[in-house]
Amino acid sequence: MAIYRQKLLFLLVFLSCASGFSGISKAYLRLDSIPELSYEITKSPEELDKLLEIHTEKPFGDESLAMEITLPIGWHRYETETVLDEKESSKENSFNGLTKRAYQIDKGGDIFRMLVRYSTPPRIQRRSEFRVRSIEINSLISLENWFTELILQMGFSPEGIKIVNRDRLEAQYTIFEYGEPMVTRAVVTRSGDKIIIAEFMVHQENIAKEGDLQVYSMQKFKMLSPEIDLPIALNVYPFVDIAKFNYPQNWILYTPGITTIDRMDASIINLRGMSDTSNATYDTMQMNGRVDVTVVYKSPDVTVASEMGIIGQSLKDNGLVLSEKIENSEKFKVNKNISKSAVTIYHIIPPASEQLKTNKFSYSSREKSKKLADYEYWIGTLETSGRYYFVRLLTIGRDEDFRAWAENTEVFKVLLESIAPVNDDIH
Repeated sequence: MAIYRQKLLFLLVFLSCASGFSGISKAYLRLDSIPELSYEITKSPEELDKLLEIHTEKPFGDESLAMEITLPIGWHRYETETVLDEKESSKENSFNGLTKRAYQIDKGGDIFRMLVRYSTPPRIQRRSEFRVRSIEINSLISLENWFTELILQMGFSPEGIKIVNRDRLEAQYTIFEYGEPMVTRAVVTRSGDKIIIAEFMVHQENIAKEGDLQVYSMQKFKMLSPEIDLPIALNVYPFVDIAKFNYPQNWILYTPGITTIDRMDASIINLRGMSDTSNATYDTMQMNGRVDVTVVYKSPDVTVASEMGIIGQSLKDNGLVLSEKIENSEKFKVNKNISKSAVTIYHIIPPASEQLKTNKFSYSSREKSKKLADYEYWIGTLETSGRYYFVRLLTIGRDEDFRAWAENTEVFKVLLESIAPVNDDIH
């Protein structure tokens, strides 16, 4: 482990400058390119309220999953089951019937837990259905990116979407249940380490008659006591008593040691698939992303341009080339004590050397034949009255591994929002 640790500390730091590149490329599957979700109804809310009733649910007695559901009067509630233990779940046919519906596995291998399920009473037409499912997550990821990944895995195309806030997303799409097209209205929200997806599904043939009830019911869906904690706890790293930032506890912190408070560096590293690094070895650990932070005291010979030159030279020294700039309209949050901020995103082209084209996130000799098609490099430049802050993310590209990219960029945003001066003018 000591040998691995020493080698890890001397990994190449991929850096870049934020000028001189004018090309723009489109971001992959941007949700803001999908039409705005329509809330149009033909009946008045007063008319619809007479057709609906409110249900309060607390699945498995879990207060953090308590919810208020509004559905048409007379819908039938199905009983759900508690979680199967490992021995029970391994039995043949253990996912048949209700159990199969309670633990649905999507195309990406993720397991959804059924929390609540209702449907219309028996009728000649295909029944409409309402269901709420949850999935546990063990990383930082935005609802927007989680839903994007779900779209990629399941292969459906949203007809409309509305990002209400960072904790609520609403969408409409068509999925096939038992081979039948079901127009689905969904609310995606979160509670602690769980993402909750509520869906009201109406057969395509019935949507003209039941569409108003579907739209109105889903607007009223809400969680009653969601946990506000993040899925992963955050640690705080202080640059002595000068500045500080937050980072997730499942990332590894590396600091080269502070020799002067005029220039301080720290890095956090994401190791793929390693929730517990105590038993990791050099051959089994694989780097999935990295954020580097540099804090520099302002002086006459220190400017943003000069620091970008240092960063750019480090990039050239490693044979890496910035490609086109990636279009980005997102407004990044920063601490209130940051006076100026900017974030620029680029593609990175691997070096010409075939050996260096191998996946630099892998440091196992077994991985040397693997090629990585695309990296992205994010650089945030922040300024206070006394210092410059340079926050750089190196991540696998969104086209290469969307989930890893989504997790890495969310950590970048959390760090960028949290980094703040403590005693800014000390030097």
